[in-house]
Amino acid sequence: MNDSPSDKDKILQFLESINIVYQSASTADKTSVTEFGTGNPYSVSHQTDLQNLQIADYSIIPLEDDVNERIERLQHIADSIESRVIHPAAISTPLPDASKYKIDYQNSLNPNQYLAAITIQGPLLVIAGAGSGKTRTVVYRAAYLLESGIPPEQILLLTFTRKAANEIVARTAQLLKNNSADKITRGTYHAFANHTLRHYSRMLNLPPNFTIIDTADSEDVVDLIRQEMGFAKKHQAFPKKSRVQSIISKARNCNLPIEEILRREYTALLEFTADLNLLNQAYQQYKFANKLFDYDDLMDVLRDSLRDNIPFRRIMQNNYRYLMVDEFQDTNVVQKEILDYIAQGSRNIMVVGDDAQSIYAFRGANFENILTFPATYPDCKVVKIEQNYRSTQHLLNFTNAIANNARLGYRKSLFSTNATPLKPTVAKLYDQQAEAEFIVDKILELREKGIALNDIAVIYRSSYHSNFIQTELLKRNIPYVVVGGIKFTERRHIKDIIAYLRIVLNPFDAVAWNRVLKLVPGIGLVTASKIMQHIQQQQGKIDFESMEKRKFGNDLLQLQQALNQAQRQDITVATKIELLKNYYAPILRTLEADYEIRLQDIDVLYTLACRYETIERFLSDFALDPPSTKFQDQNRPLIDESEDKPLTLTTVHSAKGLEWHSVFVPHLLDGLFPSVRALKNIDQLEEERRLFYVAASRAKEQLYLTMPGYFNSWDQYYTMPSRFLAEIAKQTFQIWNEKDKD
Repeated sequence: MNDSPSDKDKILQFLESINIVYQSASTADKTSVTEFGTGNPYSVSHQTDLQNLQIADYSIIPLEDDVNERIERLQHIADSIESRVIHPAAISTPLPDASKYKIDYQNSLNPNQYLAAITIQGPLLVIAGAGSGKTRTVVYRAAYLLESGIPPEQILLLTFTRKAANEIVARTAQLLKNNSADKITRGTYHAFANHTLRHYSRMLNLPPNFTIIDTADSEDVVDLIRQEMGFAKKHQAFPKKSRVQSIISKARNCNLPIEEILRREYTALLEFTADLNLLNQAYQQYKFANKLFDYDDLMDVLRDSLRDNIPFRRIMQNNYRYLMVDEFQDTNVVQKEILDYIAQGSRNIMVVGDDAQSIYAFRGANFENILTFPATYPDCKVVKIEQNYRSTQHLLNFTNAIANNARLGYRKSLFSTNATPLKPTVAKLYDQQAEAEFIVDKILELREKGIALNDIAVIYRSSYHSNFIQTELLKRNIPYVVVGGIKFTERRHIKDIIAYLRIVLNPFDAVAWNRVLKLVPGIGLVTASKIMQHIQQQQGKIDFESMEKRKFGNDLLQLQQALNQAQRQDITVATKIELLKNYYAPILRTLEADYEIRLQDIDVLYTLACRYETIERFLSDFALDPPSTKFQDQNRPLIDESEDKPLTLTTVHSAKGLEWHSVFVPHLLDGLFPSVRALKNIDQLEEERRLFYVAASRAKEQLYLTMPGYFNSWDQYYTMPSRFLAEIAKQTFQIWNEKDKD
């Protein structure tokens, strides 16, 4: 019989150490921690009383005059739609020639869905709230167009995923019981652009055989040019290929200069403005010379062709006389311009979306597009679809409050016929571990009441917010899947620290050396190979002083000093990590704009190591079986006998469009949700509020909003509940307390 711990036990032993995060760290010099609670893990002495929480307790972002003017202008446009909203009483029913229609549209849809489906002439803005049956409305509108005699070839349906486009067409065909819908031109913006540009390549003087490169290919081209131009050698802190590609792409999607993108989001990189502009020019020239089109080229070339080539524009306007646009709030500046050029002909454009769910600014989406649609099309009609089929009225009261607290947006009030006495529950717990235990306890209670695990979700702002929850789920053998975000053990900065540790344990670890040496500016594959040979000759001694002095000599000596300090036998594994973090932090700062958040992950690694006496055991458990396949990829306990379908752990961005019976939203502290980076910028703060709205509106019946009593970010504490809760009337939710426990 083998008495050694099982693979599962080893992983759980490793993961269990995360339970002491922030309980063993910094309590000696940060005494405010002890003020938060008693010995009961659920008990919190509410230093900030949730019942008396008010928005006046929070800092207010000062707005410059031009920002105020922009907000007032946009809100004036948004408010102006009320005079254009059409109501069911304003139209005659039934349809004038209803006999020619096979489908009973009026009785198949609610009154506002019906209006949106049959209003096919002229521009139309459909504001469809979360869970209001938006897809159903678009399907019936497509069917109505076809039954009204519109040739399917004249209909252009644009969505953000091929799956969404194909689903709409398939449901339309099923509704009509024929294949006429198959001829509708549909797809994503990029697919539509690719097809169009190739078809009209001769007319547009484009190479018909251009090659499309994806984001990874684009990054590789950027890196090639970056190396050839010597920027990496010239500047140690010059951004890496992925960051450069992202900056260039966002500048194009937003129709803004690179300098403006840096000013808004990457102020630390402003010194590289001139170099980035030169690199961008070389990048564009390289693509042109090699007949390469990246994703942004497809959009830009189509937009420019529609703008400058009048015969081509007229062809497109004649080809597509009826436009239907899904998720309009997620379009960027260039995509909107393409739509406007095509729609100029017939002006039969219907856009459907929800301004409260605009959450993709990071990839260039322009929230203002949906707000300015009435200004672009002064003769547009507006339909509000406000009946919700997903959530209970108590939940809608809460989410309506979130949306209506926005500085900008359309005013709407979703309603439901679904009744339940349950209000959203807000709970403040002692720390992250107590929060995780509370969430998992409630998940188990829900399962006992017959709610399937796959009808439960934990939705978080950032991936690291799930660390404790994942650990607790694994301890209790609750299967789960992780959707969205990069998993803890797969994060680059975690792998870097582990590589340093592996060298500390084994100086002959060539794989770890290869990773570590890549972080030293000026060292390529050839030099790295020579350094590893040198270490072999030194019999594992980390001593670079005898090596030929080159421009990276000082950097190597700093690496040597950090590794030698970490090799001391009289310090703990956790202390080794702390020493390595101090060395690594300046490097990470040059690599990632959000390095402060990434340093928090290393703090988690530090506390994981507090339970280990030897570095050998720590690294063995970290790499066991390995966690990257069993813990992270499958994201479920190491048991096969469970018949439960897993619950979902997901980022807010990945949760959009989905729904669950019960939803948990953790880490609702100001500085975490909303993110601390958003607290000085009104546009970012508003997007954070929309993220909160999306998270909360995924719930059908039960919503739990939780927070730890404190969260330490190695240089400061976050203790205040999210300002988004302070903005909401307390009667819309209930506050959990100790006496609520069974």
